[in-house]
Amino acid sequence: MKQLPVLLLVVGLAGCRAPEVAPMRPQNPSPMVEYTRPHFRAPLDSIPDAGLTVDLPGGFRGKLYVPEKWRNAKRARLALHFHGDGRVARYAVDQQPEPWVLFHCHWGSGSSAYSRPIEGVGADAFLDTVSSAIKKELPEMQIDRICLSGWSAGYGAIRSLISDPNAAGRIDGILLLDGLHCSYLPEGKVMAEGGAVDSAQMQPFLDWAKLAVSGERSFLMTHSSVFPGTFASTTETAEYLLQTLGIRRQPMLAEGPVGMQQTSVAGRGKLRILSFAGNSAPDHVDHYHGMGMFLSSCLE
Repeated sequence: MKQLPVLLLVVGLAGCRAPEVAPMRPQNPSPMVEYTRPHFRAPLDSIPDAGLTVDLPGGFRGKLYVPEKWRNAKRARLALHFHGDGRVARYAVDQQPEPWVLFHCHWGSGSSAYSRPIEGVGADAFLDTVSSAIKKELPEMQIDRICLSGWSAGYGAIRSLISDPNAAGRIDGILLLDGLHCSYLPEGKVMAEGGAVDSAQMQPFLDWAKLAVSGERSFLMTHSSVFPGTFASTTETAEYLLQTLGIRRQPMLAEGPVGMQQTSVAGRGKLRILSFAGNSAPDHVDHYHGMGMFLSSCLE
């Protein structure tokens, strides 16, 4: 009977165990709805579906768009953009104060929808096809600089292009609009639980970031605070680049394009990484609709 209090204590402690915490639900992005930011949008209804459809190797297509005000220009920059409604990218190019030409590709969802076509035909061959289409349509125009632009999943194509040394040598800058992801290692294990970003998948972008730091190329990346859950977020991939390069973020509060709220800036040389508030779908879309402002400085 003298052991009864001890037994009761043990039973009582067993009954006080903390309940098991259910795994966090993946967010792609958060289902939350918020009204803090205005989320201004390009006037899509007033933007015609203009441009020349170009057949690409492997059965894919792209669209070449030349703003009328730049059609007679002797020199222009090329924005080779991947993913999203083409009217948004056309609106961004139309806003530029100097000549730009747009080649737009929208091939589906997920980064593999953009990486596989490039890998299938070869990065250099893909760029040759784009260049030939521009030369045929604009024989008097010289493309003097090329910027690869990708929103969301479009980074898959950019990774394939800059992974090829010959293709990478033809590119002057890249613009990533809330779109640089990779797997966790181990697969699916978030960093808060001891996981890490897949450095092998990040290597092409790290190599490009080093070129940007040295001033040889340009690299502009924007990211939101969206946490996908099943793969590394753009915040985590940006942080990987910065920590690997020994670059610190500078906190700030500023208004960005389409009403975005900028929270930090980081960079060195021609590398710039801009962070913005927001964990909802509209916050993610903001980065694409703000492309006009980002494009204007992506080659600086």
